[in-house]
Amino acid sequence: MAQLYDKTGGVFVLDHEHEGTAYVRPMVKVFTQYGYGDDVHEDESVEPAAYLVAMDRAALFDAPPEAVVDADIAAKQSELNAMKAEAEKAVRDLKTAKAMAERELSSATRQLEYWMQKHRVMMDLGKLLDGQVLYPLSISKNHYHHGPSVPHIPSMRRASYLTLTSGNFEEGKKWACKQYASDNYGSEFQFFDTEEERLAVIRSEFGVACDRFRKNPNFETASYTTGTTLHYGTLLEWVSTHPALQIPDDIKAMKAAHDAALVEQRKAKLAAELAALATSA
Repeated sequence: MAQLYDKTGGVFVLDHEHEGTAYVRPMVKVFTQYGYGDDVHEDESVEPAAYLVAMDRAALFDAPPEAVVDADIAAKQSELNAMKAEAEKAVRDLKTAKAMAERELSSATRQLEYWMQKHRVMMDLGKLLDGQVLYPLSISKNHYHHGPSVPHIPSMRRASYLTLTSGNFEEGKKWACKQYASDNYGSEFQFFDTEEERLAVIRSEFGVACDRFRKNPNFETASYTTGTTLHYGTLLEWVSTHPALQIPDDIKAMKAAHDAALVEQRKAKLAAELAALATSA
């Protein structure tokens, strides 16, 4: 019996033809079991079905339709490639849209940060009017040694007025508190939302002062020059004003070494003086 094939590769056995119609038996799988009890085995074989199927003879091939299958595969591959290209384009479009959204978000974030910095005093004013507790701190650069001055916390108890320097809140000028409306001696300061935030700024400024001290060590401790000279006594004033601070260990070690060297110098000088007295006697 002749075997025929459809374009999918299915196999049929030709029974007979009539006026362009082929009556075929599909090849089906047959499973045969043999054995007894638990020792059962199964064989698989393929044989023509017991029934007939009418098919268009032109749709059947005398040999496996490799060319037709290859053409079908090529068409499917082309379709898959088109789908893949469309998916890749969609991914590219999504990435482009994501990058644009990220740029817009970054720009909006910068604008918000700029606005919050430029108009910070107005935000402070709103918080004060709402009754929120804020934490003031005056920070300035020392005009003599050009490092940071010891920050101080303005007293609000004696203040009768809060003003904005130059009256220009649009430029983000600092606050100043005054006891009298005509008082022009108030130090500029800014508000912080939490005590921790204020302390973090104090620590940062102290770190800058310590770095400047390391570059040009000065172990004087005279209190009357702490406002004009960055020396060890100035660092002690920082710690005295803000007890949460501590002089770094390396600077303490530098001070100890300096003091020890001075002691040795004094010992040597005294020994020389004693020797001179003994000689003259």
